[in-house]
Amino acid sequence: MEHPRRRREGALTLAIALLALLGVIVVVSSWGEIYKVLAQADWRLLPVVLLLTAVSYACLSISFAISSGVFGVQMSPKDLFYVGFVSYALDYLMASAGTAGFSIRMLFFKRRGLPVRDILAASLFHSALNNLILLVLIPVGFVYLILNHPLPRSVFVGLGLTTGVLFILVVFAALVIFIGGVRNLTLRLVGRAWRLVARRDATPQLKDLESALAYGVTGIRNRPEVLALLLALVAADWAFSVGTLGFCFGALGTPVGVGVLLTGFTIGVVAGLLSMVPGGLGVQEGSMAAVFALLGVSFGHAVLAAILFRIVYYFVPFLFSLGFYRRLLRRRTGDEVIR
Repeated sequence: MEHPRRRREGALTLAIALLALLGVIVVVSSWGEIYKVLAQADWRLLPVVLLLTAVSYACLSISFAISSGVFGVQMSPKDLFYVGFVSYALDYLMASAGTAGFSIRMLFFKRRGLPVRDILAASLFHSALNNLILLVLIPVGFVYLILNHPLPRSVFVGLGLTTGVLFILVVFAALVIFIGGVRNLTLRLVGRAWRLVARRDATPQLKDLESALAYGVTGIRNRPEVLALLLALVAADWAFSVGTLGFCFGALGTPVGVGVLLTGFTIGVVAGLLSMVPGGLGVQEGSMAAVFALLGVSFGHAVLAAILFRIVYYFVPFLFSLGFYRRLLRRRTGDEVIR
């Protein structure tokens, strides 16, 4: 009898292969238009795209370093920056549900003997802030579209319902992070669900996690300027990543408005995250292209812009992060020799 895990892995592999095949079919069927767009592209904007990507990752890594420091992770700010850059570059490229990035953080932190509880709490807090800002961008883009862009009724209703659901999620997530009673209740429900599904009691681990989160949140409340800085850095990260996609469109000769850009970007990224496909590969690009096409952008241009964004914002930082990865491992080896 085939093992369930192997069946899931086989199904996932098949889904990825089908997505890749669909992408090839789209490219081949639209090759004439694609070739024309590429021939007319303004590649002088490519350095701007790369610069925006670099600034986005810098903001993300700095905010991760600050968040880790607040939660008591004892490591130099430079090394925390490197760990943040490496883990998020890997996460964005190939992960689902943030597992790959978290595994990398655990690897580097545990090699230095740091408490798992603090690592988990810092990672959850930073990821929560990151996702909160992402969710907030969707209603912002929707409101901008209402005010500046005529929408078909079906698109208007769909975006309105999506915005309402996301607003509820944002409020709930904020309550879980900053309100102790809501956080305790949520963790208890998670513990009960875990017992039902896994038949294991995770109460001690969840209590450790709650105490670590409470410690970090108390520290943030006592230093509101740190919270303001974290929110500003996370917002800047997303703003520069949106700008990267915008300049991808510009390089291909199809500039798009702010509201259209925000809506297509956020829905595409969220769809990729929810798909559980590694890195949202194919799902993110297809969702972005579909939303942009609904909002009046040429489908061929949208597909190419999404693919260019994938290459510049996902593959290039990952290749760059390999140098940081080697430096972190080398530095640890040096520490062990000194000891």
